[in-house]
Amino acid sequence: MYDINEQTSRDHLLDANLEERTRQAFAKHLRQFVFGTTRGVAQQAFAQRVAPELARKDPAAARDRKRAREALLQVPEYQFFCDLHRISQEQIWNSTADSVERDADRLRAEFLALRNPKGSLQLNPELQIPEYLLAMDTHCMPGSYHTDWAENDLSNGALYERGSFLYTPSGGPANDGAGRASLDFLRTKLPDFVPRRMLDLGCATCSPLFPYARAFPETEIHAVDSGAPVLRYAHLHAEKEGIALHLRQADAAATGYEDGMFDLVTAHIMFHETESYAIPQILAEAYRVLAPGGVLLIVDLPNAGLIPDVFQQIVFDGDAYYNNEHFWMRMHDLDWAAELRKVGFPAESIEIGAAPMQMYIAPSAEHPEPRWNKGRFGFFAVMARKAAAGSAK
Repeated sequence: MYDINEQTSRDHLLDANLEERTRQAFAKHLRQFVFGTTRGVAQQAFAQRVAPELARKDPAAARDRKRAREALLQVPEYQFFCDLHRISQEQIWNSTADSVERDADRLRAEFLALRNPKGSLQLNPELQIPEYLLAMDTHCMPGSYHTDWAENDLSNGALYERGSFLYTPSGGPANDGAGRASLDFLRTKLPDFVPRRMLDLGCATCSPLFPYARAFPETEIHAVDSGAPVLRYAHLHAEKEGIALHLRQADAAATGYEDGMFDLVTAHIMFHETESYAIPQILAEAYRVLAPGGVLLIVDLPNAGLIPDVFQQIVFDGDAYYNNEHFWMRMHDLDWAAELRKVGFPAESIEIGAAPMQMYIAPSAEHPEPRWNKGRFGFFAVMARKAAAGSAK
């Protein structure tokens, strides 16, 4: 299936030619093949051979994703699936890199030509990137979020934005599915809540913030990330969309904002890329910058550990091994309620659940207009509220 029209240059700012779009379409559909047909073959091998043998020798091992994975690693069907998993991820970046390299100078020129912006951008060349982000290229993207290949570079922002769509087209052409899901969750829980100021942690290219900007036009929106190229890209993209975002290059554990400045602090798909030692620091920082009565909302990858199918748990775990998502499953092993209580959030204010995914459905002959539906799966969602002024914790 060849498609090039699901995402336009307005969505990702790149002006890819036909050859580049063709390679990118192949990379997208290769990934869909890997997680469709190839995964199905590996799942069949697990169900017919691996699981029965494990259950015969040690029933507990058949229910433990880590021990079951050790046995599954010996199976050729799963080995092939894992190899293609890694190859398909690398193909996403390789196919997109041609467009990025050809458009890098144009994007830089457009960024430098911005005048009288609605938002702002504050970079810090002296920022020390957290060691856990320097240790590997997150999700195998060359240079990760923080590498500048030239002065005033936007390349890795463009690479991430286009690659994210190829990776998860169900997140929509504007890559705003996570933002739509978190906003829907917030409105469901707190229908009358309208923040004066909000802060997004680990914002990358800020796509999840565009739905917030349109839903809360009077809200002053700030965001931080440690990567300069993704922030430059986000600033240019937001300005082209007429959206005011105030962006700052900073560690999510030390944002530099004043105490009590924000009514809402969000984090979209960030914590599964964070090491466990940094999480208490980031939660403490979120608590510090929240105003009394302010809300913290975390939306991240679904808790696959709750899926009763052990094979599906193993597949989710695979991104930690083959996609450099090192905290992918361990994130869910944390006692989030305890961590939030430690930094000061009242126990009764903490809610841990799921935010239904917003799934983009592309136009078809039967339905010529694109649609958004709630998916069967839900993002891992954590909400907590700081005590109001004058009240006990």
